[in-house]
Amino acid sequence: MNKKRIAKIALGVILALLPNIASAQLSNTLYFDKLNPRQHKVNPAAQPQGKFYVGMPGLSTIAVSGGNSRFTFEDLIQNKVVNGEMRTLLFMDKNSDGMENFLEKLKFKERVFASTQVDLIDFGLRIKEKGYLTFGVSNRMETMLIIPHQIPDIVFGGMANHEVYDFRLNRLSLSSTFFSEIAAGYSHAINDKFSIGGKLKVLLGHDNVYTDFYDLDMTGNEDEWHFLGDASIHGSVPGLRFVPDENHQFGEVEFDEDQPISAYLKPKGMGASIDFGATYKILPNLQISASLLDLGFIRWNKNLLELDKNGDFVYDGVKFDINDDSTNFFEHYGDELENLYVINDNPKAYTTSLSTKFNLGAEYSFWEDRVGVGLLSITNFFRRTIWEEFIITSNFRPCRYFSFSLSYNMFDGEWNNLNAGVNLNLGPVNLYAAMDHIPLKYAKCEDVKFPSDTRFMRANVGLAFVFGYKKPVKDSDGDGVPDNIDLCPETLPGISVDTVGCPLDTDKDGIPDYLDRCPDTPEGVNVDPLGCPVDSDGDGIVDYLDKCPDTPSEAQVDSMGCPIDSDGDGIADYLDKCSDTPAEAYGKIDDQGCPLDSDNDGIADYLDKCPDVAGIESNNGCPEVAEEIKQVFKKALTGIQFETGKSVIKKSSYPVLNDIVKIMKENPTYKLNIAGHTDNVGNPDKNKKLSEDRANSVKTYLKKKGVAEARMEAIGYGDQKPLQDNSTAKGRAKNRRVEFEVEY
Repeated sequence: MNKKRIAKIALGVILALLPNIASAQLSNTLYFDKLNPRQHKVNPAAQPQGKFYVGMPGLSTIAVSGGNSRFTFEDLIQNKVVNGEMRTLLFMDKNSDGMENFLEKLKFKERVFASTQVDLIDFGLRIKEKGYLTFGVSNRMETMLIIPHQIPDIVFGGMANHEVYDFRLNRLSLSSTFFSEIAAGYSHAINDKFSIGGKLKVLLGHDNVYTDFYDLDMTGNEDEWHFLGDASIHGSVPGLRFVPDENHQFGEVEFDEDQPISAYLKPKGMGASIDFGATYKILPNLQISASLLDLGFIRWNKNLLELDKNGDFVYDGVKFDINDDSTNFFEHYGDELENLYVINDNPKAYTTSLSTKFNLGAEYSFWEDRVGVGLLSITNFFRRTIWEEFIITSNFRPCRYFSFSLSYNMFDGEWNNLNAGVNLNLGPVNLYAAMDHIPLKYAKCEDVKFPSDTRFMRANVGLAFVFGYKKPVKDSDGDGVPDNIDLCPETLPGISVDTVGCPLDTDKDGIPDYLDRCPDTPEGVNVDPLGCPVDSDGDGIVDYLDKCPDTPSEAQVDSMGCPIDSDGDGIADYLDKCSDTPAEAYGKIDDQGCPLDSDNDGIADYLDKCPDVAGIESNNGCPEVAEEIKQVFKKALTGIQFETGKSVIKKSSYPVLNDIVKIMKENPTYKLNIAGHTDNVGNPDKNKKLSEDRANSVKTYLKKKGVAEARMEAIGYGDQKPLQDNSTAKGRAKNRRVEFEVEY
């Protein structure tokens, strides 16, 4: 069988295993290196310390990694004394005890991988005080082989008799991709504690092969194996061509070795991805952070290749005689492998996703942030595969010119080797170098040393220039405010401070927030040592709301802090001995809240028509009028006569009026109300005028006889107050009258 045919078969098998994967492989030590301007590549919220940095083209960052997830050289090869002679044995050797360990590790998926990243353009600049803008262009290449544990377990462990095996092949993969990344990012410090950042990346895909074992099963026993289901293989590789045979099936592989380098660099697909990041200071010395990287895709649409699985493949064991040189394995099975795929003449554009990485970290720093200890969890996601890294790190930043990180790494559930990184700032020149999983143990085989206890290595180096470093200043109390502007340089740890380093006093009451039990007190209010408004009289109403700030403790108060006055008489309840004083008594009460009785006649002034003269209740608090006086006033009802229709008093009325004059002179405290009345005959207005004139005529007569005018009041009511029915002559005569009423 010729070499071309063997190569074709081998390539067919490899292509059947190829999916795509892309994952940044920067050193884990970079995550906590605050003095390295490239820290934003692993957390977009991180801001370089200088005002501006620019990477050396092609040297700003160079990252390479390679290895596998499960095995070291010691798992595969061991030195052992056999028959008195030191021999190098493979793990499958019958004299080796490595097979059991090998099969134990095969209980998990095995990944073999390699990657490179080179930054072509890399710079960033500060936007004012809180923002930072970054831009970069880089080339990345990733290769990975993922082997589900069932395959090598059966190959090396064997199969039980008559047992049927059935498992999916959708996680079996060998991947390789090459693409360029154009990234623009921005981070912003929301405040002294919280920062966020993000990046938008445009992806240019150069070369790619992708397979999807979306419905491929392997089932069988010790006699034969069936590969069932559907699978497709896509690719975008310049110069590579699949040549069909006479049946239009996968026949020959052709590759144009004269392809120029530019052919491999031309974009054959485009896509985009985004990064997010955030940092938050829980305490002045404790910062947590998180970032999500490479959430995106590439759409491939040029130089397309496509193979589709053609039917099922049955493997029924190798049938040849080891002693018969004429038997050829590839002659027997080559044709079946060749017929496994059919070339698609109209390949379709396809989309591949990136491997997404989630970082979650925490660092506690001390000695003014010169030393820190950190924890970092790194979770990688790609299609249906997840793998985890975890590191414990110590970080040293004694000055801005030098930083160093040393960490211990757990990979896929097993603690592995040390990681280390160093960053130097020599003037504007920034140099850094880092390596993850540093090999510490070596073996020698035929004068060649190789790491014997390391599963993989990752190395980064870089050269950049940084300008505009801020001069470091001391912060003795670690509150984030430099001593040269800190007005409170001895603030206790964990206390929030203002821009001049003093404990925050949000309500500006003179009591800092960490001691203030009432942090929302209005400005200008007097407060106690706990920051709460003062309540001088202890009535439950703070002084700035209290209209009566000196209320005695025994008084109940209203919402304004004043003593309650239930009856509204102006005397607070706690002093009021008459708490139900009616409203008509207001202004006529004593200092104990009770109605006044000026003449002590037992009748309160507000009810007493003679408040200054003791009287009786039946006379509304006035003295009782003598019976003989009442008779005079009664006689006056009919004894005072006027000329018809006039206000002229008849002389026959003079004796009665003179009696009234005598009564008024003998009783100087009397006040006399003179009321004139008429019947309803005639015009009511004229009747009212007539009654007023007659009452005034009487008043004038009494005045002439020596009764002071001030002691008398005359009023006319007309026909409004009849004594009897006006429908009779007798009744009308009774209604035409002058009445006298004594007041005091």
